[in-house]
Amino acid sequence: MTYKVTFSSGNNFSVRYKDINRYKTSFYRSITPMKLEELSDVQIGGTNDKYVLMYDATTGKWKDRNPDEVLSASSNTETSQPGLPGDFVNTLDIDLDDRIDLDAGTF
Repeated sequence: MTYKVTFSSGNNFSVRYKDINRYKTSFYRSITPMKLEELSDVQIGGTNDKYVLMYDATTGKWKDRNPDEVLSASSNTETSQPGLPGDFVNTLDIDLDDRIDLDAGTF
């Protein structure tokens, strides 16, 4: 910003204002997700009540899955802890004892 003031002889004078700065403004707004499906790495497939989130490494996203798929993945494909947890298997053994009978035949 510059000011130029000149005086001449007598009572006459002139003042000139020249604004050389051009101010630029910008507005930044951060949007906070309000719902889980608004996140870029989450894929919700509908109104699946009582489903759980399971990570899909091929797509790099969390997806909603039936809890049965989680149990199947735990018993078939999990490499860091193979199989179902022991306490879960023991609970099933006790809870299903009267429902599942295996007949080994006669000897």
